[in-house]
Amino acid sequence: MIAPVGRGQNRWISRHYRGFSIADKYANATASIDFAVRLAGSGSDAHSSTMSDPKDMREDPESFFAAPDWYDRSINWPARLKREIPVLIDILGPPGEGGILDAGCGTGRQACALAQQGYRVVGADLSPEMLEVAARVRSETNTDVRFVTTPYASLADAVGTGFDGLFCLANALAAAGSRDAVAGAIANFARCLRVGGRIYTQILNFAPMKEKVPCVRGPRIATVDGQEYISVRQFHFGSDAVQVTNVTMWKDDTWNQRAHCGMLYPASLDELSEWCAGAGLRIDETWGGYDRSAFDPTSSADLILVATRTK
Repeated sequence: MIAPVGRGQNRWISRHYRGFSIADKYANATASIDFAVRLAGSGSDAHSSTMSDPKDMREDPESFFAAPDWYDRSINWPARLKREIPVLIDILGPPGEGGILDAGCGTGRQACALAQQGYRVVGADLSPEMLEVAARVRSETNTDVRFVTTPYASLADAVGTGFDGLFCLANALAAAGSRDAVAGAIANFARCLRVGGRIYTQILNFAPMKEKVPCVRGPRIATVDGQEYISVRQFHFGSDAVQVTNVTMWKDDTWNQRAHCGMLYPASLDELSEWCAGAGLRIDETWGGYDRSAFDPTSSADLILVATRTK
């Protein structure tokens, strides 16, 4: 678990970054990662990204995947939507009668952004807390997205079938948490699509991350209601799971931090290919990022699949 910011860490922050804006403080990635490691634990934990028995946080009310306000504070949403929405529109095609399903929709921002482009969108997520925020986003964007609380295991039964397209972004697929759960999610994704419907999934490329000790990603800088938030994520690899710890930091009169954890299953391309084939999904593209670069298992940051239901 992440150690709380103590007096010594606050003094370290002040000594190293006095006189700079929050964004400037974290412009240097090396300094950011060094700071993340200082926060990411104590003793031997601070220097290791592996663990023998990761705690399962999926049912923890403080889980990262059930903490929508803090989840949103860890993401620069304008930049992210600018990157994601054009690609989704290109892959999923123009709005059709079948509509689009956002599987693992979280706070609903991609779903509402697509609805603004004329799509009929359904968003599904396991977390009622996430969907409470999604409902607010729907109201703010004046869209009519339907949000449904459901696990992947009952997705098709909960939202229906015949969708023109489905997308599952930002490790939402890996957040199913286990090998069997991810395989089952792929099968249910296929059930939701009509024949010829397309699917777009994005998870991290976990293979090279295992070699980095400690494995830290970030920083990310987001502004909410005029307050800047800086977030870093540390990944601890067990034998068949990854615990991701997100630390969000901000400064008012003093430095503050909030940490949340979640469990991911580090699915590989070989596993996803096997599960897609079994579900009647033909993989059309494998990318290493939103720039559509070819997937390289040794160096790509992401693992993105574009597939079509064939039967």
